[in-house]
Formats: sequence, structure tokens, C-alpha cells
Amino acid sequence: MASVKANAYGHGAVEIAREAERFGVDYLGVAFLDEALQLRQAGIQTPILVLGFVAADALSVARSHNITIALFREDVLAAASVLTPDHSGRRLKVHIKMDSGMGRLGVIGKDEVLSFIETAMKVPQVEVEGLFTHYARADEADKEYTQRQYNRFHEVAEHVRQQGWPIPIIHAANSAAGIDTPQWAGNMLRLGVSMYGLYPSDEVNRQRIALEPVMSLKTEVVMVKTVPAGWGISYGTRYVAAQEECIGTLPIGYADGYSRMLTGKAQGIIRGVKTPILGTICMDQCMIALDPAATESDGNVKNGEEVVLIGRQGDSVITVGDVADQLGTINYEVICMLAARLPRIYVRGDQTIAIQNPLAQS
Repeated sequence: MASVKANAYGHGAVEIAREAERFGVDYLGVAFLDEALQLRQAGIQTPILVLGFVAADALSVARSHNITIALFREDVLAAASVLTPDHSGRRLKVHIKMDSGMGRLGVIGKDEVLSFIETAMKVPQVEVEGLFTHYARADEADKEYTQRQYNRFHEVAEHVRQQGWPIPIIHAANSAAGIDTPQWAGNMLRLGVSMYGLYPSDEVNRQRIALEPVMSLKTEVVMVKTVPAGWGISYGTRYVAAQEECIGTLPIGYADGYSRMLTGKAQGIIRGVKTPILGTICMDQCMIALDPAATESDGNVKNGEEVVLIGRQGDSVITVGDVADQLGTINYEVICMLAARLPRIYVRGDQTIAIQNPLAQS
């Protein structure tokens, strides 16, 4: 399963889903029904599982678009049992969710899960295609808690097998479990952050698989100016020029997901030189010091020159992890919070294959 929820972790759900479909993945994973409908409306035909909650009044919509839902509530199962039969004979596909220790969604307890499965399998309008759970600490070096979760889930899965219940897809593993404990995955891996070239944590075994980040965040200088000593930069003038300085304005800010909390911490790369972002990051813009790049390259920076905020330019690199550390968060959040209004350019090899700019679409 290719996880494309949260706008494909900030990468753009439709284009990433198309690429995943091109590679022949078996399933796509999303968080909400609306995310699944977006993919169907874009022409994606691959099976889609909604991993989060789907309300009872939306079941017929999911069925009509051949979207599989996670099922774990008695009232939703009851609503499924009274669905008006589909004219094509299509049933509502479900994957039953067991809470094995995450404490989030899912049915708790072996007997309760087995009873729920048995009831669901008797509902004519429902096809129980899958059974799954989610590990809470798979990205940690200590696997004791994950082992406990696996044991609980395996006990249920083994009972399903012994009963001969026809549930073909049994799945438990995210990226971290896929790297460290693939034997606890079941027969489908839910590939998430690692599909985008990022490790789930610093504790997973990075020797098992080499990952390269998919995403770079780039902008360009839109105004170059020289300010005198004592000149304040941005709101609150948190940065004041100590001497005459060359400053560049960049058309990106916290409304784009380039967080205001990076103020005083962030850097950009221009002409292969890391140089600080100066002053408070604004809603739509921020400023960068240009003198270090000009000194290194022996020439003034000009309007239109590329600035890399995440990624590589020359020998210099700013990783998602670097930005996450500056924000005191994880790499997942950094990429997920990149706003939809940012244009996304998709490149395969040296060829641009798609450009998505929501604000330019009619």
C-alpha cells in the first residue's frame, strides 16, 4: 500500500498516486473519504482504503466509488447492514481495524474483534476484505511493546486462518516496521514516509535500506536591495543590520508552511552557500542574507536566482530533518504542513512530467 494521505505527505496526492499506480502498487491509503474521492475524480482506479473514520451516511458514496473503508464501530456496521442493494451488485468493501495497543481507532480485545468480524461477515451488503492494526512504537529501537502488539494481532489473525474465514489481506506494518520487523507486517506493507525518501526515526536500522528524499523546496530572489547600518528587517525588526548589507526578498512565508517558528534559525542555499534567513518570517515572504553568497562567488546576487530551502544545491544540503530539528518536531510534520498553494513540479530523471499549481487552475 502506498500511503498518499495528507496530500501525499505534502507531495501532492494526485500525482503521487498516479506514479504509484504506474508502478503497480496494490492499494492506496488515505485518511478521509474526501481524499479518496479526490483520487477517483482524478481518474485513479487502484483500490483505495480509507484508514480513518467514515460516517454511516457516507457508506453508499464509498461503495459507489469502489472505496474500501476501515470498519470498527457497531453503529457503522449496523448502517451497512441496511444499505440499499447496489444495482450492480457491488458490496461495501471493509477492512476491520483492531486496536492492539495504539489506543486510537479499532476494536479492543480478542473476543470482541472476533465477534465483530463474524457479525460483519454475515452482512450481505459487506465484503470483509481485510483485517489490520497499527503499531505505536515500531520506530523505536526497543521492540518490546511492538512485540506485544504483534502477539495480540497475530492471535486474532491465526484464529481467522483456523476458522477458514476468507479474509485475504492481513496487514499491520508501517514504514518503520517494514524496515525493522518485516516479519510482523502481515501480507501487505503500508508504506508511508519512507516512500518519500525519509526515515521514520533516528532509531530504525538505516543499514537495511538506503533512502533518498523525493522533495526539494525551492524559491527565488524577487528583490535585491542594499540597506544601511541600523536598518531593521521584517516585523518587529528582530534583525537589524550592523553595517551596510545586501538583502534578498523571497516570495515564501508561513502561509506556505514555511513556519514563522523558523525565525532566527532557518537558512537558505544560494550559489551553493548556506546563508541565514533574516528577521521574522512573514505570511507570504521572508528575507535572506546575500553577502555570504556574493563573497564566496565574487559577484553580486541578482533577482531571479534560485534559493533552496530544503534540498541540495552544489555541495550544500538542508534536509527535512534539519528543519524539523529547528522546529522541535519530526520530519513528517515539516513536509505535511507545506501548503497546497505552493506549485509542485514533478520530475522523473531529467524530465518534468507534471506541474501542479492550484491557484492557476480555472
